[in-house]
Order: sequence, then C-alpha cells, then structure tokens
Amino acid sequence: MSLLEDPEIGVHTAAWTAFDAFVKSVPKDELEPLVVPLRRSIESTGAPGTTVPGFNLPKGVSPTVPIIIAGLTTGSNEQREQAAYAIGDLVQRTDESAIKPFVVPFTGPLIRVATQATTYPPQVKTAILSALTSMLERIPAFVKPFFPQLQRTFVKSASDPASSAVRGKAAQALGVLMRNQPRVDPVVTELIVGVKGSEEGIATSLVGALAEVVSSGSENLGEKAREACVDVVVEAFRDSHSGEWILVGLWFFCAHVGGRTLLRSDWEAGGISV
Repeated sequence: MSLLEDPEIGVHTAAWTAFDAFVKSVPKDELEPLVVPLRRSIESTGAPGTTVPGFNLPKGVSPTVPIIIAGLTTGSNEQREQAAYAIGDLVQRTDESAIKPFVVPFTGPLIRVATQATTYPPQVKTAILSALTSMLERIPAFVKPFFPQLQRTFVKSASDPASSAVRGKAAQALGVLMRNQPRVDPVVTELIVGVKGSEEGIATSLVGALAEVVSSGSENLGEKAREACVDVVVEAFRDSHSGEWILVGLWFFCAHVGGRTLLRSDWEAGGISV
C-alpha cells in the first residue's frame, strides 16, 4: 500500500497490480479481518487533501472496495467503524474523476447501515456520518442523487437518544448538506418540531443543528421559516433552560446574524431587550 504513493509510474502501477492480485486471492468470507489493517494503511498513505498516485490510476480504488463493503455489511462493530473511516480517507486522497465510479458502491451501504443505526454503537454511527460528510465536502455533485436519503439520515441522527457526539456530527453533516441544497425550509421546520417535542438534551442538540443549517443555507431561508427560528432563539431566554441551551441559542442567534436574516426588530419583538 505504501508504494501506491510513489511518484514513479512504474512503481505505483506495479504496487497496485500486486495489491489487486492479493485481494482477488482472498475468499470473500475472509475479507473482514483485512478491514482494520487496510484502513490503517490508507490513513498512513499520503495525507488528507493530497492525492495518492496509485489511487488515481484507472480503477485505482477498486481493490479496496470488496474489503470495505465486507466490513460495512457483515463485519464487527470495529470493522464497520474502520470501513466507514476508510471511505472518508479514500475520498480525501483520490482525484474526483478517479473516485467517481465508486461513489454509488460506497454511499449505498453507508446509508443502509446508517438507517439501521439503532443497532450499532455511537462509534459506528459517528464514523458513517464522518464518511458521508467527507463525500459532501469533496464531491458533492457525485452524491447529489443521494441528497434526500442523506437529509433524512442526518435529521434522524441529530436526535440520536444515545450519544451527543452522534448528534453533533449529524448537525455538522446537515450544515454541509445545506451548502448544496436549495430547499432549506423543510429541514428547518422538521428540526423545530423536534426541538419542541424532545427532552432538553436532545432539543439542545437540535438547536445546534438548526444553527448549522441556517448558517449554511440562510440565503434560501423563507420568511415563515425565519420567523419560526426567531421564536426558538427567544424561547431560549424566556423559559427556564440550562446554560448549555442558552449558549446554543446565542450560537444560533449569531448564525442568523452572520446570514443577515435575524434583525434587531425580530429580537425585540420577542420581548428581549437589546
């Protein structure tokens, strides 16, 4: 794997040929144990944002696919986690044109595992969200067909009952998605419904998700959605909430101001002096 990084064409091509032959020699039911070593090897090859010559070859990523898919679909929790991180690592180390053929084979299983996420520990969920976020950041045009499923997955994960880390990662992912998604209002409405119907810890995380969405998609925010957001911010100060809720409310306020969508008059209309 390390020789895939070699700048000499003959070297990284020979390394790829050997790697491909090795993976093809392994029976399909014995691929899972290779997941963790593969991820460690990818992580130590090149650096995020710098492409690896061997991955940029025609079908350069293909030898990793059966190992990663085996880890995601039939592996242990650790193997699922590392398989997801491996996808993110590959996306960050491969030219867009070279990774394009593998977007569907990777994204489909990630979403399927994510939608069954209640059966997996937070580490697996966080790894999946991290991989999907990397794809949205680096190759948004290629994952556009999956935007509806990604939106549902991220909104659901933003209210994960077991882990604030998962909720935070989902909020970040929603923010990245909204950079490329013109229809912001339905997401805002769904999150606000969640805020009003959830216990404080989850509601606080959902307010954070709202801040990410508004910060990224403020230009596409409609008037009614904006007014509903104002109500959420004002409520943070009117009712008896924890300090964390109030801090997130302030963050949300700043996100609005950064997007030039929350006016002084809105704030005062809620009964808050400024």
